[in-house]
Amino acid sequence: MEVLTKFYIEAYKQGLYDSISVGKGSDGEYFRLTKKQIRALDLLHDADTLFVGYGGSARSGKSLLECFWVIFQCLAYPGVGYGLARKELSVLRKTVLITLFNLMNHYNLKDGKDYRYHEQKNKITFSNKSEIFLIDTAYQPSDPLFTRFGGLELTGCAIDESNESDINAIGTLFSRCGWRRNEDYGIPKKMFECFNPDHSHIYKRYYAPFRDGNESDIRKFIPALPGDNPHPAAQSWVQDVIKEGDKVRIQRLVFGNFDYIEDDSVLVDYEAICDLFGNDKVKE
Repeated sequence: MEVLTKFYIEAYKQGLYDSISVGKGSDGEYFRLTKKQIRALDLLHDADTLFVGYGGSARSGKSLLECFWVIFQCLAYPGVGYGLARKELSVLRKTVLITLFNLMNHYNLKDGKDYRYHEQKNKITFSNKSEIFLIDTAYQPSDPLFTRFGGLELTGCAIDESNESDINAIGTLFSRCGWRRNEDYGIPKKMFECFNPDHSHIYKRYYAPFRDGNESDIRKFIPALPGDNPHPAAQSWVQDVIKEGDKVRIQRLVFGNFDYIEDDSVLVDYEAICDLFGNDKVKE
């Protein structure tokens, strides 16, 4: 392992997250974590929060953050085990796993030396015996209670696009956290959920309490938008979506609007409701 990577690990353990690069641009400049990503990491290390929600739009650095967290937890604390989950394992491999390997390559971690990817077993084992388990959270009629998670012993877990996952799967996975060397290192058990705007369980559990200012001590939400992502590709993506002109995609994926609904069955559409508070159509 290179000296710089060892320095990053020590910086991570000290909470100096802004000292760690997460990528390198074509101009040779290094990318750093955003303030919101650092805020999420602070919550993932505090003593009170159990569930941390992050996101609210596309291209806001969700996948990079969850990969950053599980990688450095595994590098910093030998023998721990973290779950990296999504509804469909095949989609996880095509998306988040690519981000994870790109990030490990950025830190010059070598497959076969610093870690080993066991594709058939759906796990990554580091040279210090820490592990990342790739988990599917899809509902299976033959396993309605998600008993297939029963044998897992996790330190913590991250779920990508948790809005797609069954709430019972999330709860069962959380019950498997806190069982692997948490007491040895003083690591609090955490469930880290990343998602885009949706009216599923994440709306009630994360967005509504955040919007109304009544979040609980154990569950926190950090809204993140493409504008928080300094990567040039993110800003180019925003412009492309806006040019496309799809109202739903713009409201959800660019502005992170959880309340926007465009449905022919609704009595009054979202934009008409918003106009109520700025009525300039009726003359005095």
